Amino acid sequence: MSRTAKPAAQPTQAAKPAATLSWKDRIPAEDYEELKSTFDIFDEDGSGSIDPEEISKILDELGLDKRNPFILSMILGLKEKNKPIAFPEFLDIICSKVGETKTKDGIRRVFSIYDKDENGIIDFEEFKAISKQLHENLTDDDLLELMHNASINSRTSSNEGFTFEEFYSIVAKFNK
Repeated sequence: MSRTAKPAAQPTQAAKPAATLSWKDRIPAEDYEELKSTFDIFDEDGSGSIDPEEISKILDELGLDKRNPFILSMILGLKEKNKPIAFPEFLDIICSKVGETKTKDGIRRVFSIYDKDENGIIDFEEFKAISKQLHENLTDDDLLELMHNASINSRTSSNEGFTFEEFYSIVAKFNK
């Protein structure tokens, strides 16, 4: 090689494709721990995986089909695999249905879950349903006050419901 010849450029770190972050890095630590605890409840035999029989047993014991259709759809997503599911796959199934609340797309997925009538606004009745699903004991007055305060603090167009952009603005403040 002559003195003027330059060696071939070596790839830099920046040139390498970014590795996909695991769900552990994409969801809040509390949510990750809660999902791990939930997985451990399903994994009754402590094998490190949930098999279809364990999922069926939990469905029967909890009677989830009568309580929460959204939770039921997530659990049925697990059952549809019809094979044992390890924790990383459990996270993929559950988190992909819910979305992550640290990205706009994830928040959009959450919004669409709550916007039951698909009119582009989460209104009082939908917030009331959310409150019941979360087992929060909020009165109608409590909910109205929460919505009013959110409207004032976030300068939304109305205190009677929130569009996706308004909902995103409110949720994004809590994610910082």
